[in-house]
Amino acid sequence: MRTFYVRPRREGGYGGADGTSYENAWNGVEDVDWTAMAAQPAQLWLCGNPESKKGFMIVFVELSYLEATAHPFSRRESAVAV
Repeated sequence: MRTFYVRPRREGGYGGADGTSYENAWNGVEDVDWTAMAAQPAQLWLCGNPESKKGFMIVFVELSYLEATAHPFSRRESAVAV
């Protein structure tokens, strides 16, 4: 499973901005390259702001849920409103 990183948007971005490491993270969620994660299941680390000492959240991405015909199970929504 590949791991990608996205950090809060800032002027000038981060390194190579290709999402392959914390130092080269995508510059904000708007810059995430979803097709780069399409070849296999991937982790997307949503990194917080280091100045505010906030942590991160890990999101697991599997393209098959985005393609209705590729997944053998129908997607289920919660019966309880959230």
